[in-house]
Amino acid sequence: MSQVFSAPGKALIAGGYLVLDPIYSSYVTALSARTHAAVKSEANDSTVIHISSPQFDSDWTYQLTGGKWTEIEGKKNPFLQSTVEIVMKYFDDVEGKKIDITIFSDPGFHTQDNTTTKKSTNGQKRFLYHGRPITEVAKTGLGSSASLVSVVTTVLVTQFIEEDIEKLKNLIHNLGQIAHCKAQKKIGSGFDVCTAVFGSINYRRFKPEVINDFINDDLIDVQKFKATAKASWDFQHDSSALPPHLKILMGDIKGGSETPKLVNLVLGWKKSNPEEGLELFTNLNNANLSFIKCLERLHAYYNSNREQYLEAIEFYKANASSTESKFTEFNQLIKSIKSMRFYLKQLTVKSKADIEPESQTVLLDEVTTLPGVLGGVVPGAGGYDAISLVVIDSSIPSIIDTTAKDQTLKVVDWLDLEEESSGIVEENFDDYLGLF
Repeated sequence: MSQVFSAPGKALIAGGYLVLDPIYSSYVTALSARTHAAVKSEANDSTVIHISSPQFDSDWTYQLTGGKWTEIEGKKNPFLQSTVEIVMKYFDDVEGKKIDITIFSDPGFHTQDNTTTKKSTNGQKRFLYHGRPITEVAKTGLGSSASLVSVVTTVLVTQFIEEDIEKLKNLIHNLGQIAHCKAQKKIGSGFDVCTAVFGSINYRRFKPEVINDFINDDLIDVQKFKATAKASWDFQHDSSALPPHLKILMGDIKGGSETPKLVNLVLGWKKSNPEEGLELFTNLNNANLSFIKCLERLHAYYNSNREQYLEAIEFYKANASSTESKFTEFNQLIKSIKSMRFYLKQLTVKSKADIEPESQTVLLDEVTTLPGVLGGVVPGAGGYDAISLVVIDSSIPSIIDTTAKDQTLKVVDWLDLEEESSGIVEENFDDYLGLF
C-alpha cells in the first residue's frame, strides 16, 4: 500500500498567551507550508518503521527492543521518537509490518539559503534540499514540529485502520497531541497540532489533565491511554477562514526567539500580579474576541452586500488602515487589530518579555501605513521571528515591492504562503515520484 498525506503549518493571529488557558478562545490560521509523508508498507514478522528525510540527508529506523521502541543506531529525534512510541502503544497488538515513510517539508518552514531545488517527475511538487541535518537549518516558526508529528501520526494510524481520513481525525489529533507534548516534555497549548489536523480554526484548548498521565516515559495504564486516545475531548476547534479578498501575509525576520522563556516571564509576572494580570488578560481577550467577531461579520457583510464589500476592498487597496471610512465593519476589524497590539505591548512592558520588542514595533508601525494593510501583529508568543499582516489580497505585490525598497522594512522576508482551510489531507502519490 502506497499513500501520501500532508499537514499544514500555522500562525496564531489572536490568542498569544491566553491560548494556554482553556477559558479563552483564539484564532489560528493554517498555512500552505505543509509537511508531507509518503508511506509504503508490506507484511513482516515484526513491525519495523524506517523514516527518511532526503531534504536533510537523514534517516531513522525504529524497532521494538526490550519492550521499548528504539532507534537502532541511537539517532536522536524526539518528535519522531515520541510519535512512534505513542502511536505504536495504541496499536500494540497488531500484526507486523515493514513501514517505510519518506518526509518532505515545504520551503516555508525553513530558511531557503544554500539549498538545491528538486521537482517530482510530473513537476507537481517542488522541495528544497539542504544537504545538512535538520538541527543545523534555521526554522521560520510556522509549527514544523507539530506538522511533522501530525502527518507521521496519520500515516502510522492509516497503516492499521482502513477508514476515511475524516473519520480518523479525532484519533489522529489525540495521539498527535500526546506525542507532541511527550517530545517537548511538557503539555503545551495544543493549537499547533490541532491546526495541523483540522485546518484554520477558532480554538479553545483541552484541559491539560486529560493527558497528564501519558507524557512520561513510563506509560503504565495502557487501557486508560487507549480510552483517552479514542475519546472526544472537551475543546473547541471550529472551522474558520478569513473573509473574501483578505489574506495573512507572513514576514520572516530571522531574529530568533525562545518561546519557553517568554512564556515563563509572562506567567511569572501574572502570578506575582494576579489582579493586574487578570485585568490585562481580560482586556486582551476582549480584543481577540472582537477580532474573531469582526471576521464573522465581514463574511455576513460580503454575503448580504457584496457590491459595497468590494467597494471597501478597493478603498483599502488604495489607502492605509483608516478607521474613519464609511465602511463600519472594516473600521471595526482595524480597531480590533490595533487593540490586540496595544494590550500585547502592555504585556511586553509589564512582564519584560519581548513579545513585541521595539524593533518589531518599528516594523509594524511603518508597514501598517502602507495601502492595502489593515493591521499587523507579532504572531504566536511574539519575539523576533516574524510579523503577520492582514492585507487586501491584490495589494500583496505592491506591499512586497515597496518594502524591498525601504531601508527599515527590507529586513522582512515575505513568505509565499496562503491560508489553508484544510488540515490533514491525502495527496496524490504520483505527484511525489522522482523525489525518493
